Amino acid sequence: MLTLRLTQETIAENRYRARLRLEGDGLPQEAIAEFTFEMSAQDREDMRWYLEDYLQYPMDPAPQIAARIEARLAEIGELLFRALFQANDDARDLWATLRARLNDTRIEIITGVAEAAAIPWELLRDPKTGVHLALRAPVFVRSHPQTAQKPYCPTLNPDDPIRILLVIARPGRDEDVPFRSVAGQLVKGLSGAARQRFDLDVLRPPTFEQLSKALNRAKDAGRPYHIVHFDGHGTYIDTPESGGAIWRRLSPLLLSGPRGGKHGYLLFENPDREDNSQLVDGPALGKLLVGANVPVLVLNACRSAHAEPPPQPDPAADDAPADAEPASVHDNVRAFGSLAQEVIDAGVAGVVAMRYNVYVVTAAQFVADLYAALVQGRPLGQAVTRGRQQLDAQPMREIAFQPRPLRDWPVPVVYEAAPLQLFPPQAGDDGLHITLAAGESASAEGAVDQEMPAAPDVGFFGRDETLLALDRAFDHDTVVLLHAYAGSGKTTTAAEFARWYALTGGLDFPGGSGPVLFTTFERHLPLPRVLDKFGQIFGPMLEQNAIHWLALDDDDRRAVALQVMAQIPVLWIWDNVEPVAGFPTGTPSDWTDAEQAALKRFLQDARGTRAKFLLTSRRDERGWLSDLPTRIPVPPMPFQERVQLARAIAGKLGKRLDEVEEWRPLLAYTQGNPLTLTTVVGQALRDGLSSADQIAAYVAQLRRGEAVFADEPGQGRDKSLGASLSYGFTHTFNETERQQLALLHFFQGFVAMHTLQLMGDPDNEWHVPALRGLTPEQVIALLDRAAEVGLLTAFGGGFYRIHPALPWYFKQLNDQYYGERLAVNGEHPDQQPIRAFVEAMGQLGNYYWRQYERGNRDVIGILRAEEANLRHARRLARWHGWWRAVINTMQGLSVLYDHTGRRGEWARSVDEIVPDFVDLTTDDPRPGREEQWDLVTGYRMKLALEKRNWTEAEKLQRKAVDWSREKATAALSKTEQLTNTEKNQIRSLAVSLHYLGNIMRDHLQDPECVKIYREELDLVRRVGDHYVESMAAFNLGTAYTVLPALRDLGTAEQWYSRSLDMQDDSDRLGRGKCLNQLGYVAYERFRETQAMDAAEAELLTHLNAALDYYQKALALLPANAINDLAVSHHQLGVIYSSVRQTDRALEHWQKTINYMERVGNMYSAGETRFSVALTLYQHNRLADARAYAEAALRNFQVYGNRAADMIEQTQRLLQDINQALGA
Repeated sequence: MLTLRLTQETIAENRYRARLRLEGDGLPQEAIAEFTFEMSAQDREDMRWYLEDYLQYPMDPAPQIAARIEARLAEIGELLFRALFQANDDARDLWATLRARLNDTRIEIITGVAEAAAIPWELLRDPKTGVHLALRAPVFVRSHPQTAQKPYCPTLNPDDPIRILLVIARPGRDEDVPFRSVAGQLVKGLSGAARQRFDLDVLRPPTFEQLSKALNRAKDAGRPYHIVHFDGHGTYIDTPESGGAIWRRLSPLLLSGPRGGKHGYLLFENPDREDNSQLVDGPALGKLLVGANVPVLVLNACRSAHAEPPPQPDPAADDAPADAEPASVHDNVRAFGSLAQEVIDAGVAGVVAMRYNVYVVTAAQFVADLYAALVQGRPLGQAVTRGRQQLDAQPMREIAFQPRPLRDWPVPVVYEAAPLQLFPPQAGDDGLHITLAAGESASAEGAVDQEMPAAPDVGFFGRDETLLALDRAFDHDTVVLLHAYAGSGKTTTAAEFARWYALTGGLDFPGGSGPVLFTTFERHLPLPRVLDKFGQIFGPMLEQNAIHWLALDDDDRRAVALQVMAQIPVLWIWDNVEPVAGFPTGTPSDWTDAEQAALKRFLQDARGTRAKFLLTSRRDERGWLSDLPTRIPVPPMPFQERVQLARAIAGKLGKRLDEVEEWRPLLAYTQGNPLTLTTVVGQALRDGLSSADQIAAYVAQLRRGEAVFADEPGQGRDKSLGASLSYGFTHTFNETERQQLALLHFFQGFVAMHTLQLMGDPDNEWHVPALRGLTPEQVIALLDRAAEVGLLTAFGGGFYRIHPALPWYFKQLNDQYYGERLAVNGEHPDQQPIRAFVEAMGQLGNYYWRQYERGNRDVIGILRAEEANLRHARRLARWHGWWRAVINTMQGLSVLYDHTGRRGEWARSVDEIVPDFVDLTTDDPRPGREEQWDLVTGYRMKLALEKRNWTEAEKLQRKAVDWSREKATAALSKTEQLTNTEKNQIRSLAVSLHYLGNIMRDHLQDPECVKIYREELDLVRRVGDHYVESMAAFNLGTAYTVLPALRDLGTAEQWYSRSLDMQDDSDRLGRGKCLNQLGYVAYERFRETQAMDAAEAELLTHLNAALDYYQKALALLPANAINDLAVSHHQLGVIYSSVRQTDRALEHWQKTINYMERVGNMYSAGETRFSVALTLYQHNRLADARAYAEAALRNFQVYGNRAADMIEQTQRLLQDINQALGA
């Protein structure tokens, strides 16, 4: 490869000498050219405007101005070419040789520090061909061949990742330019194979002191960074003696001491100073980089999305007062050029400078291509040329308007002391690419909680100012509260920050990287349940360190969590915390005062750890958290980000939004609220609005609509949101449809089409006239249209979600159409809407209960979604005395809470309604509520069983059996065909007998339970209820298994098999239960044959049969069937323990304990802990055995005398363990 070396010298002001030397094949050619060149202040301003502002305001006559500037830049390039290569015969001869070999030539530009930015050599252009030399030559660099120190040029293993330290300096804090800028886009673009080759860290905080620590720490660890990427500002100023205003404003610290003349400086942050800034010059930075073995520095300035761009270049003045504030772009050009030369002179091998505040999309793609090329083994200069060529080949830039060409390839400038190649060259293209797209979200697989919300469907745009505030706040605080009005995007911003923070080293520590956790407070979670998340993440690690999370009580778990967080950084998002203290203010909270205080104390105590907590709320939470958190409000979206979001919304609707200027008034109206913007832009696009007049009229209508709304800080919303929703509502729906949709006020976030249909069913006396007779198709069509205008989110299948910011709006609609009538209390016809909602939810709750009882476990998903609606309907039903509806909603909740193990919540729900139906002095029903009393008594009996209060449970169930038998007397004596009512009476008696039999079998050890079960079988056969018949067969199998007086494993197996055969194939839970019990029978056969010293082959036959049954059960059981999964895992633990595979046994037992604690069954958790303790004792793991035994004892002591036998056994085991330990 040839080398053309151009050495620039200054003769006088604007007078230069260029020494040209072409080396390579044969003798070198030389030439000298002297010329005059001046790039005027107006030229510089034109170039700045073209590169920075044009695409943000490309309205007429901006395109004409841009074309003029493009022509002027070409003219400058040709003037420079003629000045060099047509200066004399030697120069012409040199060009004649060079032109033929330009594709194989390295061009080096050598200047002094002061002249580094005087001449834009990258514009050199051949007038004859129109070719720019910087695009045709494979390498075009600024060079410094005689540096004060030999440059450090490492060669790395091709399998190593490229290590990059990002320094994102924003001294102006939230008034500065966007935070993540190029770095953020780069991080978003990394995925798959690319992420494996890149190791990206962000310097926190971005101070020069911290930079020194980070670089030296990396070097000492044997993993120095390859690139320091500075994303921020530069300035070009004189020494302090000049006395200029800029120095007085920015005079933090001159690291290399006072120097005469102007020099380039980078502005690092310095939070100890009021102006938060620190100047760092080239010699100081270069010395640090060389000492830390960093070979490459990348500099880029970043432009602001917050300022309105000028429509044309500003008039430029050639002379400015000495005290004038710096023109940022020109300072950056001079500062980066000057500083790059000084850094190179200090021994850094290469510097790449993005000299202008170019658009992020341009700079990010260039930097991404640069880094990818370096990893693939291309030298730095060649990698930069490839990046320039890509920018030139793809000039279309889409910023805020439709794509337009922008010739911004000259912006990157590369400085090399010598050819620099970080990695060995690779053959071909290894497929490493970094692809950037607007709205993409960072991705951090593995490090981020899977329960954290995904990025919005239309993409995540901007929020850089908030991300900066969060990032900087966590430099010095551990608890940060992000708060804003409804619809502002708090949760999505928090999630995006978490991904960014995890990807860029915010949670790194010497042992690895800490996790991101996500917990939402939309439902009641006291601190112990919040810490369940911690146990899920850290439990395995703690086990390896002999700390058994499941063996700890709540206080110990809290203490362990704080100890772990003192060593491992964690980012924990607590989302939507406003319900904790009651929202809106004054609303009763589901959290007690003690529970609120416990959460606050935990946050206070966590301040001494490495954990960081990010809370989100619609208010500042001073009433609950006082001055504990650093508070960060979410500001409105900047205009450019509004444009990006609007265009993404248009794309989702299959439309384009090109003439953004026409839409400017509407985007301004939204006040930067993403939900408001989504609503009004979507409505305008659906209405076909496009012209300026149409948009103006639309905005005028919206503003008129604001008159009926007011900002409601207590509700966390503003009036523009209300007006935007009201417009779409009014212009999309007729009067009847508005009355129908006003009923959504009753729904608590989730809407099912079936509920509205039931509310309008004319067969129900309480139906709502506005909904009368609507078909499912009509309801879905109505709700789909509501989703189109932003009132709902459609899930498909007739299910919808109400945005958390919108319940107030539906209340206002409901008040408008039904408010006065609903103000009347009691059984009044005008209360039909409330009654209709309550009864419809009750019918659905009862329907889902029956479906579940028939084996349809898929209803659990729907019940999860309907939970808040069922609870709300229950509250309304109790208030109005609609007792049948109260029980119907409880039926749905009973299935949900039992299946998902939320027994504590179920117990509280039952306790609340018992006085409504039961005379507590006699346990008899309240008059007129006998039907519901029967079910409530069943609830009470089951809870008594869970508390191991056998006497109370039997008393309640015998009362229920007597009542059911009395009701069924007539039906039982009937010989002709039964009515449905009579069948239900007999079925109710059978179910009552079922529960009585269970109590007699499991807790009284009474063989008479078999008679009870056989009576149950006869009854359900009479009414043809195969499901309850299968339950009776199952219970008979259990009786012949567990009762000593009846024990007959063959008979037990027959009954279990019969029950399995009667189960529907789709009933995974029912079949899984049967398989669990067949596994138990097989294991009991193993124990019996073992006691008889049977042959090993026979023992293994039974044991493998048991293992097979349990594994089949695990494969069938739904993931949320907590109780049954716990049984399978417990028995698998027993099996593996039997063959001395202790570690495998422990794995299953630990899962069992976790399941049992989730359902609040501390007795069963204690039994499993006892099994663990006994096994560990038998294997001489005494310390762990004692920990589990002590935990088991705490579990049993909760039940007092009701667990006396297990308390005694556990105490004896503890004595044996302590004796073995010598304690």
